[in-house]
Amino acid sequence: MDPVTQVLLGAAIGTVTIGRKVGARKGALIGGVIAELPDLDVYFPTETRLDGFIEHRGPTHSIVMQALATPAFGEALRFVDRRLRDERWLCYGLVFAAFSTHALIDGFTTYGTKLLWPIFTEPISWSSIFIIDPLYTLPLLLAFLVSMFARAPNYMEPLGARARRAASAALILSTAYLGWTMMARELAETKVLAALAADEMRYERLALTPMPFNSLLWRGLAIDGETYANIYVSLLDGDAPVAVHRHPRNIALEAQLPDRTSLDKIAWFSHGYYTVFEEDGVVFARDLRMGVEPGYFFTFEIARRNSETLRAVAPVQRPGVRDWAALGWVWRRIFDPTAVRAE
Repeated sequence: MDPVTQVLLGAAIGTVTIGRKVGARKGALIGGVIAELPDLDVYFPTETRLDGFIEHRGPTHSIVMQALATPAFGEALRFVDRRLRDERWLCYGLVFAAFSTHALIDGFTTYGTKLLWPIFTEPISWSSIFIIDPLYTLPLLLAFLVSMFARAPNYMEPLGARARRAASAALILSTAYLGWTMMARELAETKVLAALAADEMRYERLALTPMPFNSLLWRGLAIDGETYANIYVSLLDGDAPVAVHRHPRNIALEAQLPDRTSLDKIAWFSHGYYTVFEEDGVVFARDLRMGVEPGYFFTFEIARRNSETLRAVAPVQRPGVRDWAALGWVWRRIFDPTAVRAE
């Protein structure tokens, strides 16, 4: 998830745990800081930008490693605030909860996270929520504002108690929303499978990804050898027919690559949901799971053409294209099955 949501999630946990000892405001701030620590791995040195992209959400996002690190951070928290000196298990609980929920919520996104590293090194993903989803974040934001800025009149109960209740309610609502996204994914998959059957498209693998900022519009991504297809379905479509958009994967271009190192990394990380293409003598590989055609978020230059042959180059990420018109289409497509995307 996005960093703001991660901080707000940790802040809610901090409020309901140590908030009763150090105050709602300080509890929220401490929880928010701890929750964001796993993302410091983006500053770890890597050989290439591609390696950094692949290795993100690695050991620091493993609940195994987080459990091992919890005592050290818990003891540091006890040392920082004397009011927590006698609250060892409370501090440990906050640290592990803030760490592990950060990793788990990342596991609900399309790219997932290495939750069980080093026991199991593959990223685990349930792919049920977009990296930014306002409906998930809003309850956590409201609870954070209560902790930061609300004032309780003298004749009412203390702010701390109200803030803890608000944070508890936010955690319940956001968790319930995650449950809804899992149900929505199953409903969307049924529609995608029906569209593929109607189109008589065979496929080797199929992925479901939520479209930006919502859980009503979904994209099915089907891979069939030299072809990939995008299928957009809304949970509000009813029985309307759904278009299947086919695109070439340019498998023949792969055979010309003098070095597959970068491509193999992308193929592994994307679980096979990738394509290659050439523009102006430059060969790119892209992960197809995030974005809309042709504006995928993670595209890397991997080779350049020299006369009739290709030479491998150090992978360089292609700048993303911000297609605001696509966002307008997302909103229309949620409610209108006739708003077919041209690809």
